[in-house]
Amino acid sequence: MSTPIPSPKFNQFYRHADLTRLLFDYADALPGLVRVDSIGKSHEGRDIWLVTVTNSVTGPAEDKPALWVDGNIHAAELTASTACLYFLHQLATGTDDPKLRHLLDTRTVYICPRLNPDGAELALADRPRHIRSGTRPYPFDEPHIEGLTVEDVDGDGRVLYMRVPDPHGTWKKCGADARLMVPREPGEFGGSYYRLMPEGTLANWDGLQIKVNKDREGLDLNRNFPAYWRQEFEQQGAGPYPTSEPEVRAMVDFIVRHPNIGAAISFHTHSGVILRPMGTQSDDDMTPEDL
Repeated sequence: MSTPIPSPKFNQFYRHADLTRLLFDYADALPGLVRVDSIGKSHEGRDIWLVTVTNSVTGPAEDKPALWVDGNIHAAELTASTACLYFLHQLATGTDDPKLRHLLDTRTVYICPRLNPDGAELALADRPRHIRSGTRPYPFDEPHIEGLTVEDVDGDGRVLYMRVPDPHGTWKKCGADARLMVPREPGEFGGSYYRLMPEGTLANWDGLQIKVNKDREGLDLNRNFPAYWRQEFEQQGAGPYPTSEPEVRAMVDFIVRHPNIGAAISFHTHSGVILRPMGTQSDDDMTPEDL
């Protein structure tokens, strides 16, 4: 009896164990089309799963021109992971489409739905924290000894904001809903005003100033790649050297070992833009055929 193709839920984000199970369910259901491999381990030891999609009957994956697709290198950008899963599902269920069938007969698609499993797991934790990328403390190992550390204090699964009455504050209650805060108008006086601070725990307060601490996890995995890498004082979060982080090294090592990859797309969720090479140069500097 054949294994049914899984039906992923696109209205939820998968934690690592459930994502792992889902990917292997595709491989079990479509053994001649889908293969799942680990291309490396994250900082905390989680597998970084890669899904290879191609018709194995028409030749090995490595012998066909290939597309690389990845998502969720930034911890809280979980929709990028969902986009990868949606693409995978279209490939897995679209073999009756002549164009898709031709694609999978003649090409290979490599899909890495979650390059940063540690950060995503923290973003989806029962008591989540918002970080940009990996969970390794950087650039300092020491915990904060004073100031406000952002965290989910009440355990409701959300990190919200606290308002503190302050006659010099820049926020006021919204007239339509007192739970909402709106900016104080320029030159406005005579009302009740507030400061806003993220939910968190305050340590060793001096009674005067409240400093909101930066995340201990100061890495940005997207800045750890070799191209145009810059040191920390120029590019915050870039890491001590290019590919210092295991998640980035796993991706780079795989791509270097697979020269059949001729195109790539990385899914993110911020900015609402399409970025393509050369991101640091003008169109006049590009090869016309590439442009």
